[in-house]
Amino acid sequence: MSGSSKTRTRQERINSLGIQKPRFTQWWQSGNKADFSIRVAMAIISAIALLVVCEAWQPPFAFRRDQVPARELITRVDMQVPNEAKTNAARDQVSKSFVTYYQNNTQPIDNLIASLKDDLFLVLAVPSFDELKGEEQTAFSNFFTGDETDTEDTPAKRFGIMKSVFADDPELKTLDEAVNSATQENRRYGLIETLSHRDDQGSKERIRVSPIGNPERVEFVEMDQCRTAVAANGISTRLKEQFRQKYSSEDNQKVAAMISDWIRQRLADHETLTYTTTRNEIDRAAARDSVEVSMDVLSSGKSVLATAGAPLTEAELGLLRKEWEIMSNNMHLSDMVVRFFSYAGMLTALYLLCGSYIFFVDDRELLQDRWKLCKLLVLMVGAIVLGYIAARDEWRGELIPFVLASIIAAVVYGRELALLLMAAASLSLSLFLGAGLPELVMLAAACTSCTLLLGRIRSRTHLLYVGASSAVITMLTVVGVGIVASQTLTMPSPDKVSDLVFKGAEFETVLESLFRSAGWAGFCILVSATAMTGLLPLVEKGFGVQTDLSLLELGDASHPLLRRLAQRAPGTYNHSINVASIAEAAADEIGANGLLVRVGAYFHDIGKMFKPEYFIENQMSGENQHDSLQPAMSTLVIIAHVKDGADLARNHHLPQPIIDFILQHHGTTLVEYFYREAAKRSEEDPNSETVSDKDFRYPGPKPQTLEAAVMMLADAVESASRTLVDPTPSRIQGLVDSIAQKKMSDGQFDECGLTFQQLHKIRSSLVKSLTAIYHARVKYPGQQSA
Repeated sequence: MSGSSKTRTRQERINSLGIQKPRFTQWWQSGNKADFSIRVAMAIISAIALLVVCEAWQPPFAFRRDQVPARELITRVDMQVPNEAKTNAARDQVSKSFVTYYQNNTQPIDNLIASLKDDLFLVLAVPSFDELKGEEQTAFSNFFTGDETDTEDTPAKRFGIMKSVFADDPELKTLDEAVNSATQENRRYGLIETLSHRDDQGSKERIRVSPIGNPERVEFVEMDQCRTAVAANGISTRLKEQFRQKYSSEDNQKVAAMISDWIRQRLADHETLTYTTTRNEIDRAAARDSVEVSMDVLSSGKSVLATAGAPLTEAELGLLRKEWEIMSNNMHLSDMVVRFFSYAGMLTALYLLCGSYIFFVDDRELLQDRWKLCKLLVLMVGAIVLGYIAARDEWRGELIPFVLASIIAAVVYGRELALLLMAAASLSLSLFLGAGLPELVMLAAACTSCTLLLGRIRSRTHLLYVGASSAVITMLTVVGVGIVASQTLTMPSPDKVSDLVFKGAEFETVLESLFRSAGWAGFCILVSATAMTGLLPLVEKGFGVQTDLSLLELGDASHPLLRRLAQRAPGTYNHSINVASIAEAAADEIGANGLLVRVGAYFHDIGKMFKPEYFIENQMSGENQHDSLQPAMSTLVIIAHVKDGADLARNHHLPQPIIDFILQHHGTTLVEYFYREAAKRSEEDPNSETVSDKDFRYPGPKPQTLEAAVMMLADAVESASRTLVDPTPSRIQGLVDSIAQKKMSDGQFDECGLTFQQLHKIRSSLVKSLTAIYHARVKYPGQQSA
């Protein structure tokens, strides 16, 4: 060996064997380590955010209203719980014994005395009994209620007695003093016929009385002191005593009795006490609140919080939540740390599972593109967070964000990846909520059915059909899983009649709860599907994807760009229509998105509008503009339609997949005609520079998708087929095979994942379509040609 030979390193010797390294190793060694670190940091941040929002350090509260426990739930901690029944009973007793407030207004008593004096003045103003007429007669009759047949007590005799008693008191000043003295106690305590508050609002035996305008002065009054029926007797007794003291006539007691009867008849209409609503409500509420809450002691391992086989009630949920709060508050820091990192480990495993599938099976660009990875993480973490928040017992709406996320994932990432992502999300949410198998199966059924039924969205009503179908599937799943999980169909033996009756009633209650839960699940799915019809344009814009619905709208022939293309470059427009037709059929053959290819074909040559006369299909006059140009200049003009078309598409806000078609439909192929022309001229001129094919290639990129590869082939064969003099099926077959072989040899399909089997199907479809276009026709008599 020559001494000048270079010694190879051990690694170089290994590499010289050409053994291919594992895919991940190749990617790791060729990738940007800093960029990889950023993407890992994004995943870690999203996981931490999820753990924090879902409070992963504490145990979840795993119970819901109408949930059916499979066994008795025994308390695991000693605790005291409020006994609402005892507390309310004690507070009701306080309310019943509460001494209510009444406001005392003595003006009615003054009015009563004034009316008494008015009647007496009318009577005493008449000289004799026989002269009593009109209102005087009426006033006197108010004082005489005795038996008129009694000869000992006649009206005339009473009239005379009244005249004699008040003979020395013509202005009734003495009477006024006597009556005021007799009613002084009633002014103090008040008068009322019947208390206006209910039995449950306070005591009926005593009240609190305060003068009007002076609420601070309060006096406790027994009911016998203020009831009008009792007060009338007291007034009569005191009035007779006052007449005995103030009038010397022997008949003073008879007049006192007549006046007492007059007052008794009218006393009930002159109540002085009124119920003060606001003050009583405030003080009564304060009295109720002052009652201490009655507590029941529940012993750990002994007290039953909820019975088995029956839906949980609000009271039982309250006990279970109290137990959960005590246990959460008593957790040690070490337990919280262990629980937090347990959840973190679970998320790590799910992240690695989904990431591995995306990297090795699906589209690894989701992991390599930071923006796409960010949107993926936001979608899935957002679904779990919103599901966790919406899962509150009063809402139970976790299905809504999950169904929305499953539809979005299916639209953006495809069914396979959407199923995996939503399965991981369903498992995560179930663990964060502490839910059991029924909840997990319900989430999985809703997400899976929506994903599998979604298909191609060609109309907004399709989403409603998907939602309705998924709702039915999920409702049946909820009922079935609920029956299996809680074993509600296991009836007791017939020999235990009482047990049978009890279990039968319990069975009906459980089924009612089960159907209610199923109905709510179906309603949530319908709401999600309806909401998705409005959110679909935002999803397409945010994630840069196109559904069939938007593609159908975009492919309308009245689109401004297509109309302009038909006007400025009719040949190109016709070419685009033909390419769309044959490319769609070829794409459908290999399972690609034929509609996307068709719409992309409509727009793939819009860049030719700037200089349509430089393209052969638009040269109607037969004059070729390239005859006066150098091959290199002609190449620049031809290649420019790709960049011009992309700029035009961006200016008119066409979606990115359509722009990709414009950029990729020629890939990096060679502009062969002008390259050969330049090479020929270079050979003829010894002084010219050598021609490089790099200067005559399109800028690319090469097709990145199956749809772009189909477009490239369809565009090439449609153009080339027009040069065939006699386009027989065999010649078309040879043309298509030649072009396909040339594109493949040139490496144009290296980046789109096109297989030989798919390429064969594309070629067959193109041959069939072109043969149909150029099919032979029957020559009719008189025609020169068919």
